[in-house]
Amino acid sequence: MKNLVLLVIIIMANTVLMAQQIKGRVIDSQTKKSIPGVNIYLPEIKKGVVSEVNGDYTLNLPRKGTYKIQVSFIGYAILLKTVAINQDTILNFELTEAVIETKEFVISSVYHSSQDENPVEVIQFDSKQLEQSTSPTLMQSLTNVAGVNMVSTGTGIGKPVIRGLSYNRVLIFSQGIPIDNQQFGDEHGLGLSEIGIDKVEIIKGPSSLLYGADAMGGVLHFVEERPASINTIVGDFGTKYFSNTNGYQSTLGIKGATENFRYKIRGGRSSHGDYKQGGNGSRVTNTRYTASALKVGVGFMKKWWTNDVNYSFLQSAIGIPEELGVQNTSRKLLEPFQVITNHIVSTQNTFHIKKSHIKLNLGYLTNIRKEFEGGNLSESFYHSNLDSAVLDMLLQTTNYDIKWHLPEFKHIEIIIGSQGKYQTNENRGEESLISDANISQLGGFTMIKYSKKKFSTITGIRFDAKTIDGKKTGKFGEEGYKRAFKQHYESVNGSLGLTYKWTDKYLTRINVASGFRTPNLAELSSNGVHEGTIRYEIGKLDLSTEQNIEIDFGIEYVNKHISFAFSAFNNAIANYIFLVPTDSIIDNHQVYTYTQNDANLYGFETTLDIHPHAMHWLHFETQFAMVIGKKSDGISLPQIPANNLLNTLKAEIKDFKLIKKPFISVAVNTIFGQNNVDVFESSTSSYLLLNAKIGGNVIIGKQRILLSIGITNLLDKEYYSHLSRLKTDNIYNMGRNIVVNLKVPFGIKK
Repeated sequence: MKNLVLLVIIIMANTVLMAQQIKGRVIDSQTKKSIPGVNIYLPEIKKGVVSEVNGDYTLNLPRKGTYKIQVSFIGYAILLKTVAINQDTILNFELTEAVIETKEFVISSVYHSSQDENPVEVIQFDSKQLEQSTSPTLMQSLTNVAGVNMVSTGTGIGKPVIRGLSYNRVLIFSQGIPIDNQQFGDEHGLGLSEIGIDKVEIIKGPSSLLYGADAMGGVLHFVEERPASINTIVGDFGTKYFSNTNGYQSTLGIKGATENFRYKIRGGRSSHGDYKQGGNGSRVTNTRYTASALKVGVGFMKKWWTNDVNYSFLQSAIGIPEELGVQNTSRKLLEPFQVITNHIVSTQNTFHIKKSHIKLNLGYLTNIRKEFEGGNLSESFYHSNLDSAVLDMLLQTTNYDIKWHLPEFKHIEIIIGSQGKYQTNENRGEESLISDANISQLGGFTMIKYSKKKFSTITGIRFDAKTIDGKKTGKFGEEGYKRAFKQHYESVNGSLGLTYKWTDKYLTRINVASGFRTPNLAELSSNGVHEGTIRYEIGKLDLSTEQNIEIDFGIEYVNKHISFAFSAFNNAIANYIFLVPTDSIIDNHQVYTYTQNDANLYGFETTLDIHPHAMHWLHFETQFAMVIGKKSDGISLPQIPANNLLNTLKAEIKDFKLIKKPFISVAVNTIFGQNNVDVFESSTSSYLLLNAKIGGNVIIGKQRILLSIGITNLLDKEYYSHLSRLKTDNIYNMGRNIVVNLKVPFGIKK
């Protein structure tokens, strides 16, 4: 025992002796005055400190090596640096005041690179935008990004749409792993809670090289909140009230960190009644929903190993609307409704081996989806009695993601990686929509990055294999019968992207990438009534793999008072799978089946941010997005979003007594008519929405309180969103909604 204790002491002492330290001071580049409260953060090891009153900081590092350093403070341009640390080093930083917000390091890229190095722009929807959002759901907040839309069912369910592609074509990524939650369904949402999210990174276009299958349309990468700064314990309480649904969202979180250990815990609760339509003000019966969420995480850092373990829980009870009915604000669950329970356990690890390192992420997910046909139940029902579900699906997924980052050599970085998963789907209710099945998937890739001065390129190739083993379900000749089957798919994909920064202000990008998606269980094996969509669905076993290739071109221009970005794309898809109605009726429901056709989607997004030199407090932002989708026969693809123009005028007013950093904004969102529709779709008229927001930091004593009030659909416009599933029932979208947002940060140990 004495020898063991001595060995531990020697190892710990050796770790301390070999650890490196950086320290310095942060100052204003113009006044040369020190800046306190600046965040100095290393995203790769998730460690950071805050500069002291005199601007000084000290940060201990676990080892020698090259580090990405991100220095940020409100009102200043974010400073991104890559430095090689071989000994204790003094690093002083000079920050420049900026009126146009600059972006942080991109986490979604395997290289933790700056935006200038990525051949495809990665949009960052940050924590500030999330905090000030007046949308009732996280997905709806993201539709403020050009090129991002959602297929909605009321206010509680929103599926992401990126450049006209959705369902299993858009990958959801969180806690270092892809999220599987039966994405095939129209009435299946994100399956993630908005609590504890630092930012969302949005990749538009095929990303199969890095993420594998189901990333052919794009990726939504949900980045968890940062750990607390070293030797601090901090927390916050936040709540939002929504007048339209008489709803609320509340969250409480605490996190802390020492030199080598970090932890966090956060809980959240939301509850909404039926929403009121625009214009007539009538409520849409059974659009009510309730959700409870919990997140827990711990992590540690040693010289050669960095580890984080996270657990998240989310349970939602969501009404499935079918028609207008009783007008009240009751929270009782009416039939039909669904209860979805998600558990996610993941661990993220980085192992350092000399000048290279290996990243290993492991995850286990369970998605329990239940639908009930006997209703008028209390709000608390789903917490205690879930045995009477008609539809009961259990989806369990185990996955891994490993990447070996080889030592950099002459501006060349090489990554070799592999990803895989094993998944089981089990029906446990009276009805079954899709087959019981086992799914296995395995892929490997190589990526190469070359970067020197103004030029950067990323290229790579990948191979994937996937097997779906469907089990016999039900009895032959009866409704819902599904025969046994076994399907095997293989795909080779790659990408080549170039970025060139002509000057400090002007940048161009071009990228060519391919992606793929295998048919999902619903497309292969459906045979039964889908209660959530009120139709009888029949799958096809002879469906082929979807394969696409997309060309992207982008330009950017940025100076002190204006920023401009333009991105154009052309996406050619072979064997595009979509659902079409037939003339058959089974069990009083119209029969829908799946078919395939080659397709092409093309369009562009453009954004402009103007900040006049003479009026530093004023911002004008405008963005426009267009996508056109056609099948090879010239007929439009279904569920293509309408063209969208969003203009925002924002004023950041001077501090006023106890109110710091006050702001006011007005947004005009013009959604154009959608007349390019499939033969079984109806067109949608154009409409205009007016939104407004006001807020700031209220100082009471030494306590800072973030307070804002926003109004969406200020004119109470009566309109249909083209991607609303309630449009076919002549049900309008949400009317006027007043949102009061309050957040109280606090420090237990600073």
